Amino acid sequence: MPLPNRTQVFDSLLGTQDNIHSIILPDVFSSGGSQNLFIDQFARAKRIDGYDNQNAAAITTNTGGSAGIFRTLFPFRSMAGGTVTRQIIGVLDDAADEQEVWTSTDEGVNWAFRGDFGASSVGTIPTLAQFGDEVFIVNGVVAPRKWDGTTLSTAGGTQSPQPTAVAVASASGFLVGSKQWKLVSVESDGSRHPGSIASTAVQFTDEQATVTWTADADTDVVGYELYATTGTGKIFYFEDYIDGRTTATYTSNIQDARLLENRGLEEHGDAPPTGVYFCVSHKDRMWYLRTDTSPRRGYYSDPGDPDSCYLANNYVDFSDIADQGDRLTGGVGNYEGRLVVGQERSIWTVSGTGQIIGNLVDITRVRANPNIGWVAQRSVLRIPAGAKYIDQNGKVQTTEVVTLAYWTPIGDIRLFDGDNDVVVSFPVNTTVRGFNYAHRAKVWALMDSSRDHATWFFPSGSATEPDTAVTWNWRWGVWYVWTPLPFAHGIEIESSSEASVLLAAEAAIATGAFVYKLWSGNTFNGTNIVSQWMTKTLFGLDDNNVQALGFRKRWRYLDALLTSTQGAEPSVEWVDGLGEDSAAGHSLGAFDTTGDSVETFDGEAIESSDGETIIMSTAGVHLKKLIKDGARYVHSEGIRFRIKDSTDSEAWAIEAFSVAYQLLPGLKRRIQ
Repeated sequence: MPLPNRTQVFDSLLGTQDNIHSIILPDVFSSGGSQNLFIDQFARAKRIDGYDNQNAAAITTNTGGSAGIFRTLFPFRSMAGGTVTRQIIGVLDDAADEQEVWTSTDEGVNWAFRGDFGASSVGTIPTLAQFGDEVFIVNGVVAPRKWDGTTLSTAGGTQSPQPTAVAVASASGFLVGSKQWKLVSVESDGSRHPGSIASTAVQFTDEQATVTWTADADTDVVGYELYATTGTGKIFYFEDYIDGRTTATYTSNIQDARLLENRGLEEHGDAPPTGVYFCVSHKDRMWYLRTDTSPRRGYYSDPGDPDSCYLANNYVDFSDIADQGDRLTGGVGNYEGRLVVGQERSIWTVSGTGQIIGNLVDITRVRANPNIGWVAQRSVLRIPAGAKYIDQNGKVQTTEVVTLAYWTPIGDIRLFDGDNDVVVSFPVNTTVRGFNYAHRAKVWALMDSSRDHATWFFPSGSATEPDTAVTWNWRWGVWYVWTPLPFAHGIEIESSSEASVLLAAEAAIATGAFVYKLWSGNTFNGTNIVSQWMTKTLFGLDDNNVQALGFRKRWRYLDALLTSTQGAEPSVEWVDGLGEDSAAGHSLGAFDTTGDSVETFDGEAIESSDGETIIMSTAGVHLKKLIKDGARYVHSEGIRFRIKDSTDSEAWAIEAFSVAYQLLPGLKRRIQ
């Protein structure tokens, strides 16, 4: 009696609605074995589009004309004066002696030089953050810079005159302890200048103080506000107003209890710290994170004024006994009302209003539960609620809140919900763990809002610059591997005509400073895209419609349907069911996408004006192939299939496929 053929049909890879057939594709699709694919709006596994350069010629440094790469790109959007101004800021690095700031107003087509950070900044990775209508730039070496859409300048302002205090030995008074003063110049309209440098601390024992300064040179100044600390604190409180610009002395004699009732100083005037690595905008303040001297310290600016800090007091140390030897790797502002700060081995959250209460500031730091942090601020993305991912047990889970997705130093990608973390990169675990740890600071992430993609670009193997990407489709919980993608950094921007445009910067100095538009064209800037789709191991179904894991099968044929265009040359092969993603395949054949010639009624081919036969494009391509190893049908418990193409044609997409097989009788379930 002949054995009946069984057919397992995969007629929908996902479905066109988010909640239909959401399990099928994760069960079939192999993220590790597939390459340069994505799930399109019709839920088809489709080859990705390519990228083309925006600027016709590579940008070279303004000083010396040497080749470089845009180490960082940043989208600047200003509403100053009621007019929308859109610019791209690029930091150009030649890996020799120049790191320069350039800007573009036409999505990277043309660029203008704005400033040079010098040879000491070469090789650093700049971080940029926008505050109001200004962008602040730090790189771990130079003093923070700011860009207002027109001018690049050093952050900070001209401070009020610094006071000097001495004790009045001949007069008893109310001053006790160690005290300091700051002066704030005031103009006639009430506007305050940046506060002065603090006076040297002076110790008092029931005494008075004489405070002196040099008159402010600004003739718009009409007087001064004097601020003082208590004898046991570092917070400055208003003490008195001194009328007249030329007045330059004051006798201080106020009790601490009365001082604490007054306004706290919010115009400290100190410039942001030099050599800071990261800047983050959060709750009307700019946070400056990490210096070489204080690798776990974050300084916060005065409210509403990112140029003004108080370096001696306004900072938070993100450390406990478990964090010695660690260092800050960046921060994310305004996450559920908190600032999230990452180190390599921990994550911290900061809450509070910053309001001054007595000699304390309402800012609280908490070490969150994760025992691992992230590699770089640029590797963190904010993921909407409702994102799907596959957990360690292979089950699809859905997030209930907005989360932060980040790349860890141990080579995985995790979600942080404000308290705890969970690994989401299991489908691409092998690929992700193959990153170059020594160059982990170059890992960066890109959000593609229009396609629900979160993509991480990283240097793989021995590469020293990002060359590979893994993408998480958080809407459907599917991962892809894309390569080669040599991008040093990239951004999502809006334009006057498009809500989402993706741009990326070339990572190889030998190629030059090009900016590419992603999802554009059919090649990687002229190089054919090598794409392939691969299944997980298929085991077929038994009489109860359950996976027939323990049965040996005779695999008969594969029946596949593709959407394609003329010029594509996808071929199909089978791989042993126990084979790795990279295992050699056995060819079954190629899909015929040549199409039919257009003919007249009597069968004559119709030609174009230059003598070429006109061919009708093939929309649906069908292939049915016997699954044989030489002359014999393939016998095995499981089997995998791989479809691949390396042409420069328009993208093809897999519509559906089925596989026919026979369950061979008399075999028992395997015993391990």
